[in-house]
Amino acid sequence: MATLSSSISHFHLSTSISNPWHQNSSFSSGFLLKSAKIYSQKQKIIKLRVMAVKEEEEGSDENTPVPSWAKPDSDELPPWARQEAQKDSSNSEIPFFVYLLASAITAIAAIGSVFEYVNQKPVFGVLDSDSVFYAPVLGFFAFTGIPSSAYLWFKSVQVANKEAEEQDRKDGYL
Repeated sequence: MATLSSSISHFHLSTSISNPWHQNSSFSSGFLLKSAKIYSQKQKIIKLRVMAVKEEEEGSDENTPVPSWAKPDSDELPPWARQEAQKDSSNSEIPFFVYLLASAITAIAAIGSVFEYVNQKPVFGVLDSDSVFYAPVLGFFAFTGIPSSAYLWFKSVQVANKEAEEQDRKDGYL
């Protein structure tokens, strides 16, 4: 604000013939002068100082509960370390989405084999429909692919349900 007032007084003193801060000189200069005055009146400086002091009572260390794992002579692991150790020691299963993805790919391959056999298209551009191995290869893909896909889908549902039950147990619902 001091800078603004000093600049206003500078212009007021330096320009005696055409004063841009004079209200009669132009509309915009009068508006600027009024705006500067209103701004200085509205501006209020509020200082807020917050201090916190903790009072120590005699024997306060004895009253605060300290977990058993946090004591200096304790061999007990903290809760997060126990959970990590349990994760490392538990059987690492394949996630359910891997089973589900394998099921989808197997089902697509099996159905595609049926369509290739019906339309007499070459298998992967390698086996023509005149080949001796054409029907056995496509038959193998079709007859083993559909049950394999069903098994993989069933396995993905089992793993997903097991993961959901573990999460419910951790959340306290079971």
